[in-house]
Amino acid sequence: MLLWLLSFPLLAICQQLPLRYYKQVDGLGNLAVNALAQERSGYIWIGTENGLFRYDGARFERFELGDGVAAPNIFALHVDADGHLWAGTSNGLHQLQGQRFVLTQFQNTRLTFDKGQVFSSLGSNRFLALSQDQLWLLKSTDQGATWQAHPFFSAEQLAQHPEMHSLRSIHVGPKGDLWIGCSQSLCHYDQGKLLVLGRKEGLPAERWVAMLHDRQGTLWLRGERHVFALPADANSFLDRSPAQDQQKKAGRVPLLVADASGRILSQQDSGIIRWQGNSWESFTESNGLAIGGGINSILVDRDDGVWLGSFGLGLIHWLGYPSWENWTSTQGLPSNVVWSFLRDQEGLLHVGTASGSATLQKTGRFSIFPGRYGDRSHQWDSLVQDGRGRIWASSLSGFLVRRDPGAKRDAVVAKLPMIVRLFFDRSGQLWICTRRGLYVIKHADANAVPLQVTEFTSITGSADIRFFHGCQSKSGALWFVSNKGVLRFDGGGWRKRRLSPAAPVARLESIVCSDNGDLWFGTGGGGIWRAREQDDRLEISDATPLPLLNQAVLSLLEDRRGWLWLATDTGIAVWNRAQWRFFNQESGMVWNDSNQYALYEDSDGSIWVGTSNGASHIVHPESLFAPVHLEVQVASVTGDGQVLAADKPIRLPWTTGPLNFKLAVLSYQNREAVQFSYRLKGLERDWSKTAIPEVRYPALPPGRYSLQVAADNVAMQTSSPMAEIGIVILPPWWKTTTIYVACAVFLLLLLFLIERHRARSLRARQQLKAQLERERAYELEQSREEERKHLTREIHDELGQYLSALRMGVSVVGMEFGEKNPSLQGKIQRLVSLVDGTIRVVRNIVSALRPGALDMGIVSALEWLVEEFSENTGIPCTLRVCEETITLDDKRATTIFRIVQESLTNIGRHAEASQVGIRLERKDQHYLLEVCDNGKGFDPALRKKKSFGLVGIRERASMLDGHADIISVPNVGTTIKVFIPIGG
Repeated sequence: MLLWLLSFPLLAICQQLPLRYYKQVDGLGNLAVNALAQERSGYIWIGTENGLFRYDGARFERFELGDGVAAPNIFALHVDADGHLWAGTSNGLHQLQGQRFVLTQFQNTRLTFDKGQVFSSLGSNRFLALSQDQLWLLKSTDQGATWQAHPFFSAEQLAQHPEMHSLRSIHVGPKGDLWIGCSQSLCHYDQGKLLVLGRKEGLPAERWVAMLHDRQGTLWLRGERHVFALPADANSFLDRSPAQDQQKKAGRVPLLVADASGRILSQQDSGIIRWQGNSWESFTESNGLAIGGGINSILVDRDDGVWLGSFGLGLIHWLGYPSWENWTSTQGLPSNVVWSFLRDQEGLLHVGTASGSATLQKTGRFSIFPGRYGDRSHQWDSLVQDGRGRIWASSLSGFLVRRDPGAKRDAVVAKLPMIVRLFFDRSGQLWICTRRGLYVIKHADANAVPLQVTEFTSITGSADIRFFHGCQSKSGALWFVSNKGVLRFDGGGWRKRRLSPAAPVARLESIVCSDNGDLWFGTGGGGIWRAREQDDRLEISDATPLPLLNQAVLSLLEDRRGWLWLATDTGIAVWNRAQWRFFNQESGMVWNDSNQYALYEDSDGSIWVGTSNGASHIVHPESLFAPVHLEVQVASVTGDGQVLAADKPIRLPWTTGPLNFKLAVLSYQNREAVQFSYRLKGLERDWSKTAIPEVRYPALPPGRYSLQVAADNVAMQTSSPMAEIGIVILPPWWKTTTIYVACAVFLLLLLFLIERHRARSLRARQQLKAQLERERAYELEQSREEERKHLTREIHDELGQYLSALRMGVSVVGMEFGEKNPSLQGKIQRLVSLVDGTIRVVRNIVSALRPGALDMGIVSALEWLVEEFSENTGIPCTLRVCEETITLDDKRATTIFRIVQESLTNIGRHAEASQVGIRLERKDQHYLLEVCDNGKGFDPALRKKKSFGLVGIRERASMLDGHADIISVPNVGTTIKVFIPIGG
């Protein structure tokens, strides 16, 4: 009961949370979220009761754990000190390796996990895991390739502390000490010492299942019902428990998370709670937070965004956290159409809506005070305050009212044409812009009456013109935008300023007087303009940023920082004098459609925006320009039906299928404004743009490519560095280098074979021709030999017989008549001598045509030839013939004889030899004829082309398919070797 009385009441924050729910239609296959984690690259991981999912800001992707379990229950997720992602399930511990999860195998145990704070990092390649009431030290000695599990506490330590047999949670403190939820106590392990903390330190007996240290070093503990805190260097815990009526539901695993500002977040039965330094804030369904079966996990991402994991409603993104706050009619506004804001001297915020005005109370809700004029029947479009603290309000129906401090009712000041805007100048005059003229209250007292300004009629032609907006410059001049142009009043007279070089096409409807002397104009047709007064004109220039082209500017505001704020029907824009940024519902704004002149700077510098669906409050405008981490990644690559590694160059065989690249920008602010620029270097030169995070290239031809991708967030005016991934498309097998080389080799071989065939054919034809020529020559030679034989016989037989007969006749005549006639005898002797000479001549002719010795065999013929050569030339000539091995037919014998005859003729004519040798023998399948001399020889290279004797020798040898080798050395001699096949 004491704890109940000491517990902190929950302060209900009555604002509308800008939430986005991700469900199955978005790709999140299971809506019962158990755990959330963000890895270093920026991906958000969602562990559910039916699988593990990864979110990249555009899509959810399901990951299988690869242990045979189709859809495991993911109880816990952990990113260790080295950035490795771990998933704990009832089946074991899984590690993300590349694009898949791998079950970690331990030699001595199998770890299983349940929900809760069961992981904590100790350092590089070392972390703690709580499995089945036992604490394990997991470490790797090879940079994460393999892991070992060892019990953290020894059996002796566990035996000394029975509380350590039931462990609930673990947490490593900033000093490296270990805090453990043990049984119904808290255990602290530091430098080898284990202490059990409990009632002595101010802790009730409870299972402490969540713990963390905040920025100040305070240790926070969360049990099923209570929250306690131990400040740094304190010895006793402080009770920080929220109201117990929201801590009753069983089965929920409590959690603690610190946001970027150091505020502690936790959950309760109906939503979430946040520690504000002295109390808890509560966010429930009244704030638009539907939680289903409860909040199981909370994640603060690297951009300070908050994500909630619900049981049954999926993943919830708290947009714009913690800079944006929103209010709607659910939080007490009379209407969601909000026109105006004012913070009075008492610190109360007044809001004018389409159904009356309301005041923001300390409870966080808006309330309507009785006595407000018209109650809910008027649209209060402008609220201002004079120096006495009186509030002046105007409505679109033309009523001007005054609210005096402490008065119970509003006082109606006047009924005018539709009032557009009110503002006080520095002299205290109230200026009233209406749709039919300009009015002023020069002294805002109780009896003040608006007076219509008519002094400008000489330059406008009428006083009943439409005034849209006005402001006072630093110099004190008043500036107004109207349907007759820009008017200036300096207290002494009115001037209409000419716009130079040219007026905007669209009508100017809003104006801001900047402290540096510039004037800013907004147009209803889209765009903003910057002007400076020069003599009797305004030098004006278009200052519209690209995203605001064709966007109607509904309101302008310059705040105390000098920042320029714009309201449009698609959100708001702000310029901090260096950069533009754009915000809408995706940023945390309650609604995109802003209302006219509904921008207001609060006393603390925060900004209020009125829309057609509620009011938005930018609590920390400076945070809007916080650096945005924008990095584009190629999340995955698929080609030819397979998923490829996206973190290294791609090498693929050619295919007719497409190559798909899924892109990711792991920043979750204004995701709708992200655009991708890409090109495939090697295929295209120009860049393409798309808002779809996927690029597809069908049937790339073989070659080397490089996909270059960059991302731009138009709303945040931020660009990412270019990401690049190399791609090699291998040619099809028929276009590979091997095939090209093989084809080239085949072609060369084919050409070689064709050329070889051609050469062989040519040689064959030449050989055939030569053979035919040889055969023809042989036939001619044989014909000559036969003719010689025939002539020899004819001459020998016919002519020889006649000559013999003639000699015998002459001899008979001499014998009969010579003795009687001596003179006749002398004549007869001379005739006989003549006939004998003729017979010798005939014999020589017969021998020349065909020696008779040939008919007696080659040996006899050669012997006769040698003898004749020696007798005729006087040169000794030897002949060596192995008669036993020599068996020649007539044609070979004749050829050898003629070769020897030709050789001896050449020797006798040219050699000047003193000795000649002839050898005829059989060697293997050839007959070898060798004729050598010791004459003067000759140089074969310089042999005369008309050496018919040597040519004849070769031709005679070739006629018998033989060949002749002629070897000659100058001044040494010549050797002729003739090889003639034995043949058949």
